[in-house]
Amino acid sequence: MKSAHPYFKEEQRFSQWWLKLVMYLSVLVALGPLYYGTIVQLSTGLPWGDKPASNTSLLLIDLFVTLLMAGSLWLVFGTKMITVIKSDGIHVRFKPFLRKEKLITPNLIERFEVMKYSPVTDYGGWGVKTGRKGKVLNVSGNIGLLLIFKNGKKLMIGTQRPDAIKRAMNKMMKRYE
Repeated sequence: MKSAHPYFKEEQRFSQWWLKLVMYLSVLVALGPLYYGTIVQLSTGLPWGDKPASNTSLLLIDLFVTLLMAGSLWLVFGTKMITVIKSDGIHVRFKPFLRKEKLITPNLIERFEVMKYSPVTDYGGWGVKTGRKGKVLNVSGNIGLLLIFKNGKKLMIGTQRPDAIKRAMNKMMKRYE
């Protein structure tokens, strides 16, 4: 039975300042010299570099690297994790990596805990990962909902709203009992 009204809903995106800085610096480092060389070669007619490419090749390389960097930016900044808790379970989606929504039904859960954790040391970073403590879905922060399943496996779902997710989990699990 699906609940029309969710107990909890959270949408998260990668928004860390240092990640934005790294991504934009990467774009600058990759495209700056390339565009400079292209402009020099096309405007002056003088070949750029020790082993210059033809104008056509240089423009194709510019296009390829530009598309590659745009794709990288889209992948990082277009990623979003959606967590919804309803009476029928936890609905998780991590676009674009988990294309289909994953439903975790209450009957699979042995217990849960909202806790602090270390994304880097426990799981190897942010994203969809498997680390020494199980699987994780997270985009920022160090607080998550740890699910311990009846089969012994574990899943950490990152959250920015620990109190709200705990209340929703208690409500869902109580309704299941």
